[in-house]
Amino acid sequence: MIAAIDYSVFPPINATLNALSTVLLVTGVLLIKSGRKEAHKRVMLGALVSSAVFLVCYLFYHYGVGHTTFPEEYPTARKVYLAILVPHIILAVVNVPLIILLVIAALRGRFETHKKLARFTFPSWLFVSVTGVVIYFFIYHWFPPSPEAANSSAASTVSAKEIKPGVRIIKPVDTVGDLVFKPIFQAIEAEAGQKIVESTFTVRNKGENPVEITKLSSTCECLSVTIDANPIPPGETATVLGVFDTEKLHGKSERNITVVTEQRERPVLLTTRIETKEIYKIDNPMTNWEVGEKAGAKVVEFRVLRDKPIRILSVESKRKEMQCELIVVEEGRAYDIKLTPESTENSLLGIARIETDCEIEQYARPLVYFAIQ
Repeated sequence: MIAAIDYSVFPPINATLNALSTVLLVTGVLLIKSGRKEAHKRVMLGALVSSAVFLVCYLFYHYGVGHTTFPEEYPTARKVYLAILVPHIILAVVNVPLIILLVIAALRGRFETHKKLARFTFPSWLFVSVTGVVIYFFIYHWFPPSPEAANSSAASTVSAKEIKPGVRIIKPVDTVGDLVFKPIFQAIEAEAGQKIVESTFTVRNKGENPVEITKLSSTCECLSVTIDANPIPPGETATVLGVFDTEKLHGKSERNITVVTEQRERPVLLTTRIETKEIYKIDNPMTNWEVGEKAGAKVVEFRVLRDKPIRILSVESKRKEMQCELIVVEEGRAYDIKLTPESTENSLLGIARIETDCEIEQYARPLVYFAIQ
């Protein structure tokens, strides 16, 4: 099995690069206004590099996964999203030659030309960087497809018999050449500590000739990925099975199976979102104080979510400057952890280790973090 690229890492990387470009652009303008030309030059070169790396990552991501669509279940938000997206795309295209001219003018010492170009290139460049981050949050955090909408959308293309218990269809079908993939994106529930999750996808050949899968692979978290018929005969259906290692997963994680067919070089991504049921919740896992504020106590709540109780045996702060007290609210169900700094005069960063009687090893010793900054 050949390891495949996990395309799901690219959206947060792209958003981070856009955010970095934004910070560098604003910093660069402030530096030149204060007369610090060399610092301005270095910072703006950094902005150029971060934007260039973003462009490469963006093109590579969309070459691999295709077009990203905004859920139609949020009509008002979709209008706002498109109102941001359209000028973002237009200015992103226009910016490329303008930025090149801007850099050439600066390198040749033509600073008056550089200054004139910067008057409209800078706000355009800044707009593209800022809206790139906004677009990321619109799609991946603020307006994700709801389970109800996803299942409703799937109803017309995936029958109830095809949906297993604990499986939610997010994107029901995709057609690539003569092959029809069902589903293309699904979510599977997993119990905490569950060792493996099996994810299945069907592939139907609607054409008149056999179609060969030339590449079938996944990321390293996949124990195996197989297909029961290859090439796929005309009019027949094959099943792709992915077996994923999920023992150490928490929360939501996405795993991709990459499929390449003889009809298209671009890969098809069969995505499984593994949703691990949380067995407890730690409210406010990072507790902060500002330097110089009153050194008062702050409370971190630990609440058990499953039916079986989990008892906290001890809590220990790894920094002597932070006192740590365990308060039993309800034995086996609810605890408060009171953190009290000796002083807030100096910066401090540390952890408190919670020891529990949880039988699942990776959940037995959670951490809470504290900082004075």
